[in-house]
Amino acid sequence: MKKILSVAALVTCLISPAFANDHGSAPEGKGAFTTLFVAAKDVESYIESVKSNPALFEMIGAEAAGYCETVSGRDYVGQLMLWNAFPSVTSAIVGASKYDPSKAPADMASQREFKYGATWAPLKPFPRLDPGYERAMRIKVSPENLQALIVAITKLEAEIIAAGHNTFMNGLFAAIGGGTTEAGTYYLKSITSSVETHGAVIDDYLAGASWGATYNEAVALIDEVVNDQFEICEQYFTAK
Repeated sequence: MKKILSVAALVTCLISPAFANDHGSAPEGKGAFTTLFVAAKDVESYIESVKSNPALFEMIGAEAAGYCETVSGRDYVGQLMLWNAFPSVTSAIVGASKYDPSKAPADMASQREFKYGATWAPLKPFPRLDPGYERAMRIKVSPENLQALIVAITKLEAEIIAAGHNTFMNGLFAAIGGGTTEAGTYYLKSITSSVETHGAVIDDYLAGASWGATYNEAVALIDEVVNDQFEICEQYFTAK
């Protein structure tokens, strides 16, 4: 079971900041995210309220925005991550400074409990912004193994795609200003277009996929899996 759970860590991927739904290519390793973690009283209603306020994303200078709802392994009821994509860490930090979620308007604040925010820098190139069904894991990696892990999950991504799982992506991120919650860990995400396509990747591994050896190499570089969740993610804003 431990081996199966670890598999899912690498069978998880992330959305690419600073890209729109046209799935265009991006400069490798560029871009950044800001995220807000909240507990929504009514998830669907709260998401609709956020979607209806594009002026906020324009005000902070986001190039894209969306959400990830935790659907398995959640830490609390109504767990949501609201994300904003920026072309650089500088623009992300500046954007975050323009909005204080603890001082949200009363009608918005009443719909959720604000947990914390963080800025994220990508450590691995990723091809496009294409949120879907995602596995999100916090992991610990020794400094001397970090670069080798990036190489391994990049190779793994290419091999999984070559095996016919065309929507698969891996992402690895470092938190900036994430408080005690994110300190000392990296954020490993793997994405496919749907729950069915994500399950197919895991089934392929368990059936003895040829890329399994690369997966095993990557897993050996991870010191500890701190958290392990499935999320459904969607983009709801693209800058004009």
